[in-house]
Amino acid sequence: MRIGFFGGSFDPPHLGHRALACLAADQLHLERVLLAPVGRQPLKHGDAAPFADRVAMLELAIAGDPRLEVSLADAPMPDGEPNYTVDTLRRLRRELPAGARLYCIMGADSFLTLGKWHDAVGLFAESDLVVGARPGFVLDHAALTLPPGVRVEGLAEDRPGCRGYTVQHPSGRSMLYLLPDLAEEVSATEIRTEHAEVDERLNPAVTGYIRTHGLYRARIANRNQNQGR
Repeated sequence: MRIGFFGGSFDPPHLGHRALACLAADQLHLERVLLAPVGRQPLKHGDAAPFADRVAMLELAIAGDPRLEVSLADAPMPDGEPNYTVDTLRRLRRELPAGARLYCIMGADSFLTLGKWHDAVGLFAESDLVVGARPGFVLDHAALTLPPGVRVEGLAEDRPGCRGYTVQHPSGRSMLYLLPDLAEEVSATEIRTEHAEVDERLNPAVTGYIRTHGLYRARIANRNQNQGR
């Protein structure tokens, strides 16, 4: 069994998120991709849309593809502490059948901050990593951001749309897959601050949900007020 885990704020979930999940499923033949809104993101500050709204929007964003599934694995912690991806992966691994292979999916921007993640080295012990990026993303430079103790050994798989690298880490070896053909790469921050009645970067059902529930209006109002000074 091959399972993908794709965590993030999904604030809001946009076409780029779905494109990356589908690309990973296609290229790595994943049976399921778990998309998990994070309760509290350690590296981001500021108010996010309520967790329940982000879950609801994500359900709308991925509807129609049976491989994609919303997961509550990264739901808010009872004590209000941040959610750490490595801890979530460890819990998932305990729940998966013996022999299941786990893939942690992320965009290039997230990969470039990997050195700042909590127990980033531990990520490689729990799963293979899958990085989606636009054409032209160069792993040679990005590899410099890997945490101490982790290094890319060499190219192990090279085919159209997917390059797989063997990675050495203190617990052994795992794989790092680069998917360089991501067609949709959108900033959720831009959408939150520029959201209009119709937004081509979002599934129309997500746009409707945002409008119906009045999400992000305060942020847009604050932006307009600041620009008017």
